[in-house]
Amino acid sequence: MRCLAFLFCVHTAHALATPSVRIRDTWNLLVLGDLHMEDDMTSHYQARQDCKNACQKLSLMSPSSMSVKETIDSLQNTRAGDLSSDQLELLWKYKQQGDWLNTFMVSLGDLGRKDIRHEPGDAGTVLSFQMAKEFLDGFQMPYNLVTGNHDLEGLDEFASDEENLKAWMDCFHLETPYFKRYIGEKTVLMGISTVRFRDAPYSSHEVHIDDDQVQWFVQTVQEHPASEGWKILVASHAPIMGSGLRVLQNVHVTNGCAWLNHCSDNRNVFIRTIKDNPQIKLWFSGHFHLSHDYPDSISKVGSCTFVQVGVMGPASTREGSRQTRLIQGNEQRLRIYSINHHLSTPEDVNVRVDVEIDLLTDEMKWNQPVEEADRDNWFQAYVPREEDGCYLETPDGSIADAASVNSKVCWWHMADGKSSIKNRWAVAPSWL
Repeated sequence: MRCLAFLFCVHTAHALATPSVRIRDTWNLLVLGDLHMEDDMTSHYQARQDCKNACQKLSLMSPSSMSVKETIDSLQNTRAGDLSSDQLELLWKYKQQGDWLNTFMVSLGDLGRKDIRHEPGDAGTVLSFQMAKEFLDGFQMPYNLVTGNHDLEGLDEFASDEENLKAWMDCFHLETPYFKRYIGEKTVLMGISTVRFRDAPYSSHEVHIDDDQVQWFVQTVQEHPASEGWKILVASHAPIMGSGLRVLQNVHVTNGCAWLNHCSDNRNVFIRTIKDNPQIKLWFSGHFHLSHDYPDSISKVGSCTFVQVGVMGPASTREGSRQTRLIQGNEQRLRIYSINHHLSTPEDVNVRVDVEIDLLTDEMKWNQPVEEADRDNWFQAYVPREEDGCYLETPDGSIADAASVNSKVCWWHMADGKSSIKNRWAVAPSWL
């Protein structure tokens, strides 16, 4: 039994008997974080199997649900005149889509290996795209993807960002770096991509959404208004400014690449669009290689829930966690899961439900407490903490001696009473 089984988990198990939850508006979405293909792909293959096993495991959580085969066989052996319109639609969709009925996947980019050797297979090379396509095709389900900052890093192979981006699009048979896919009758998944690396005026690793994409994004949101019952999901490599997700101060914030269009004048367009459009319900991002176990790996602003997505590969994780997101949704609610690859075995996949969102009230409920990860080396940007180091009364003079420059964070008071952090790093870390 493959991922079709997941469709019948909890909500869909009752879809045939509950008219208010319609099959055609019930969907499942796997969200993969930064792939960073490795020489040894054993962990990636294990993670891919974990995703399939998680679909099967979740289908068995409800004792009242039948297996997919039992359900389809039961409908096929029933007189057509005795079937409801929803049941007939299910049979038709199954004939069209097979085992991946209403199940989709999106990759958040950064496909090639992190270790730049100036060889094929490095991030941004044609080989890295081809390897990633083979891996993603192996899920055997419909998928979309966006670019990450490293996907345009093929400096030895391409002379321009345009050539690099075109090679990525050609490999995946795409006409644009952005996409729109309807995954439910009133649910649309959108994706936006970074389009520059060499031409970046400030940080090469800034995840930059160009003006054409911004215009398309805003227009598409407006074409799917909340008043008509639409629900919008968005995928991007980096999160947006104002999302409230955990960030890495000494890696991404100080180097101008923590948020979409971090160094661009239009960086606030995304949060403004979200606040003005309650139909935007979910926004997925990766980029930070952080665990799902932090409380601020999921945050909420207005009607939109922001979701940090971890990594599959052991060379990419910062704390040892390897995780993928799995989302189950219908017209009434969303359920966000973590697939914990680092805790899974071939016999038993470790999957947990993190939050449930009531789409009618926009209430978000944590289903279980998330254990705090070690905070010694991690803290949220713009939140002064006593252990950060020192508070400066004025911005003049030396902020730290040479021996402590890499161990202290220094703040000073601004005229409006807020706090600001002093930039201590002049060179981007090699592990950006």
